[in-house]
Amino acid sequence: MAGIVLLLCGLIALYYFESKAELRADIKACPTVTAGQATDAVIQDILVNRERVFSKPQLERRDIVIEELNVQIGYSGTLVPFRINGVDDRRFFGMSGCASLDTVEYATEF
Repeated sequence: MAGIVLLLCGLIALYYFESKAELRADIKACPTVTAGQATDAVIQDILVNRERVFSKPQLERRDIVIEELNVQIGYSGTLVPFRINGVDDRRFFGMSGCASLDTVEYATEF
């Protein structure tokens, strides 16, 4: 039993320190990231994951409308708002850490 508890504590500590390292890397990288880089990363990720994430196998670059004036580079991450032609009732957001622009998460607003 004690071994299991020690193992769990070790895993929690490892996760904690990895999270801190990722955050430090993001904070260090954000001043060098441009809105264009963040936008390009989101567009590339959308096109790679179009069917799995957006259920749109025929989605092309021209179908993605980036709200360029609303792209944000924050303290530790990026936010890229966009719409998809043909999906008029939703606004999407692509978010990533500044040190890992190729790892994009998505949110939506109705």
